[in-house]
Amino acid sequence: MVLFSRLALLSELGATFALREHCPPFGPVLPAPTKPSVDPAVVSAVAAFKQIMGVVTSTYNYSAVAIGLKSAQDDNYLVNYTYTPPNRDPRGAQEVGLDTVFRIASASKIFPVLALLRAGISLDDSVTKYLPQLRDLNKQAREQNSIWAVDWDEITLGALASHVAGIPADLSNDATPYGNFTPYGFPPVNQSKLLNCSSMMGLPECGEDVFWDRFGERAPVQLPFSPNPVYSNAAFAILRYAFEAATNTSYNDVIQNEILTPLNMTHTFATKPDDDSLGFIPTGDQYWNYSLGYGGPSGSYYSSINDLTKFGQAILSHNVGLRPAQTRKWLKPMTGVSSAGMLIGAPWEILRTTNATKDGRLVEIYIKGGDLVTYHSIVALIPDYDLVATFLIAGPPIPGEAAGLTSLLLGSKLLETMLPAVEQASKNEAVVNYGGTYTDEATNSSVKLTIDPEDNNPGFNITSWVVRGVDVIATWPGLGLPPNPVPPTSSNIKFRLYPTTVKTDNQTAWRSVPQVDTPENIALLESQALWPDAGCVTYGQLDRATFMLQAQDHWVFTLDEEGKATGVELAGYAVKLKREAVGGGDCG
Repeated sequence: MVLFSRLALLSELGATFALREHCPPFGPVLPAPTKPSVDPAVVSAVAAFKQIMGVVTSTYNYSAVAIGLKSAQDDNYLVNYTYTPPNRDPRGAQEVGLDTVFRIASASKIFPVLALLRAGISLDDSVTKYLPQLRDLNKQAREQNSIWAVDWDEITLGALASHVAGIPADLSNDATPYGNFTPYGFPPVNQSKLLNCSSMMGLPECGEDVFWDRFGERAPVQLPFSPNPVYSNAAFAILRYAFEAATNTSYNDVIQNEILTPLNMTHTFATKPDDDSLGFIPTGDQYWNYSLGYGGPSGSYYSSINDLTKFGQAILSHNVGLRPAQTRKWLKPMTGVSSAGMLIGAPWEILRTTNATKDGRLVEIYIKGGDLVTYHSIVALIPDYDLVATFLIAGPPIPGEAAGLTSLLLGSKLLETMLPAVEQASKNEAVVNYGGTYTDEATNSSVKLTIDPEDNNPGFNITSWVVRGVDVIATWPGLGLPPNPVPPTSSNIKFRLYPTTVKTDNQTAWRSVPQVDTPENIALLESQALWPDAGCVTYGQLDRATFMLQAQDHWVFTLDEEGKATGVELAGYAVKLKREAVGGGDCG
């Protein structure tokens, strides 16, 4: 029936595109594996990655590397890799481990946003609700118009957190004190305009008073909520001021007492730890001690692989003081950027890839990266697989590698190697927990769920589906219901089954999705569209067809204490089936 098919929805939308084969709902296509560290595919991939890293780091004479990859459901790391270079500063750690402290730079930006959310402060609130004195900054502007003055009343806390406030990027990065720039076309220095602060070259740090005295001289870059985000370190200093004004509490104290201490993050510090031997310091490095002054919330924190992994696991496990729905909302994009592979959250940089897994579906990776000259960090969350990946690197630029991109390159190599293996682990575990045959003799009903070794498609294959003696898959092309009572013309029907986020302690809801066209036709029709996957609109198909108000695509599994399915209810057909044969494909 047309209503039941993707092609029907496209017809409703006035579209002329077919879909690529098996366009799954966005998100996980199978439950995340609970013990991926012991899966043979993962063990093999770990060995391959460590061999790659041995080659990569063979030329790292001054740079240290620490990498972790861990499932929020697994006690053991999938990957824990550290490298200590032959040359390092005697002030710091002489052996890099998972507790070695690095500067995490802009990864610190996660903390002020989390502090606001934990305090129950809405990111939709105008920043002037808490900081009306921001309006006074415009008295410092060259002219009182939108070219030179920021419209602070139109800026929300969420706009600041996701870089769509359009405000200036920073204050203390002014180049004036660092040399004579007239040979490059700049005018002679006006001594009255010098900040006389920066924390560099013997100058003191720029404190909060400097922000309030001088930031208004900087012109806006965009209007608030423009299509063009503007990365701003200053925004996170403002978020701190707003938090402290709203709560009348110290930002650093709240982070320490409500986040770091409960999570036992004993190697995380708001400022440089007193004991330098806790951290890796590159030879002769000056940035270990560098203070960001007023801009501390944008990048002042120090941390380790173990601590950042604990933090990432707590986010994925909804254990950071937010309700699960709040956490899910936090992990959502706020805007796009000029890269088709990235969206921006608050403050997440959300990478989007279609080549990380064998099924070629879209996977999002929520990262917050940081760079402070010689220190580079990434905290990455991959909700589809309940994974936390952490990268900490310190040292001078690596020959042949773009400055600041080493952590991203290593991150790409890690996920390129490991995600297909974790995907395989999820298939292996899903077959044991859900695969096989389910039957109900009283109604002559049965279904069979399989994942074949050579099947790179997402989710479960519904190999057979019989209800009350009727072959659902075979009769599907002849079925039609209002409001589109014209059956699909194709008989090439295939069904896949995917999990949802709806579950209880012993039940979990899944949804079935049909594919009604051949891969060849799908590719042909998609080639005529201006944007990729134009016909992949599964989000509009789910829960569309109902019978006596129960969805035809709604499957509810009942689980035992070990998380293995014992039966399934087909809600739209009003039948309950018992799991008989366990398995449904050797995925190994």
